[in-house]
Amino acid sequence: MKKRLIACTMAVIVVAGLFAGCGKKESEKSPADSDTIKIGVGVPMTGGSAELGKRVFNGAELAVEEINEAGGVNGKKIELVSMDDKADPKEAANVAKLFVADEEIIACIAGYNSSCTLSGAPIYNDAGLVHIAVGSSSPKVSEAGDYTFRVWNSDIYRASFDLDLIINAGYEKIGIIYQNDDFGQGALKVAQDSLKEKGIEPLVAEGYLLGETIDFNTVITKMMDADCEAVFAIADETELAAFAKQCAQQGYKPFISATGTYNPSVISLGGDAVEGMVGDGYFDPDNMPEKAVEFFDKYNEKYSANGERTEDPTSPCAYAAIYMIKAAVEDGAKTREDVQKYLADLKDFDTVVGSLSYDENGDVKIPLVAIQIKDGAFAAYK
Repeated sequence: MKKRLIACTMAVIVVAGLFAGCGKKESEKSPADSDTIKIGVGVPMTGGSAELGKRVFNGAELAVEEINEAGGVNGKKIELVSMDDKADPKEAANVAKLFVADEEIIACIAGYNSSCTLSGAPIYNDAGLVHIAVGSSSPKVSEAGDYTFRVWNSDIYRASFDLDLIINAGYEKIGIIYQNDDFGQGALKVAQDSLKEKGIEPLVAEGYLLGETIDFNTVITKMMDADCEAVFAIADETELAAFAKQCAQQGYKPFISATGTYNPSVISLGGDAVEGMVGDGYFDPDNMPEKAVEFFDKYNEKYSANGERTEDPTSPCAYAAIYMIKAAVEDGAKTREDVQKYLADLKDFDTVVGSLSYDENGDVKIPLVAIQIKDGAFAAYK
């Protein structure tokens, strides 16, 4: 079993008249007493990761609507309880306390940013409430506790995959930019270790702050002076697009591989500056699986504001997470502990992102494919 995190330091909190202790406690109520199946969704709806957080919520909401329209689960409808963690670890901890205090919530999808997942993890684990992270890739999440799961790849796999796209393209003069938090620092270490094994030292490695850094010109100048031919960007859409545009403004044209490439906002924000950028995805854009096509057809029909079709990795993962919780309840899970036991043993579960199995760390490995931005759209990178 995974190592348990240190118990939260607060002994008792009062939330809307309910008491949520730091340890598990005997309760007079259980999720089975509720008229609905309540599932928490705690992701950034505002702040630096809001665009991706909304996609997580949308994917979860789409699954819930489908399930409820088909009659629900064991005669009950699913109810989502949504909260905004603002991509802020402190706020994520507050969200965790609120979810834990609501004894009718049977499980959560909580944590897009790795730092938010890790902030909430001690609270969820100490209270015995499953939280499934979508988007959190830090290797630290693997050790966050028995009640911490994710439908997302660890950067031990993902960052290595994206970095290998640079190496396999023949580049050795490499610069790195990284989000300076648990996500970025975890992926940075994976990248540094991987490069060291190959006898390569990054020429430049610079961090930035999510939602705060808007000027990358200084680091771009450093990379140009160091003759970096390629850049590994541990970044999501806003900073990634800004970095690429400022590179273009300086006449700097490195080969860029990034963890956040597969996001339609990268293209809309970056324009011509992100052309040629590579990264990882769950689907071959040139030969998308039928299940993925069906999912994105439904997703875009409901959520596309201008009729433009978009695809992303986060919404189908949240959609899959809801169906995992549904399967647990269908199997007879009536308590939070029952859900944990079901997920811990989950093997070969068919989802829109493939057949998934949880290991002893609550991790899955979703096969990745190489993608590239070509002619203003996503294409397979070959």
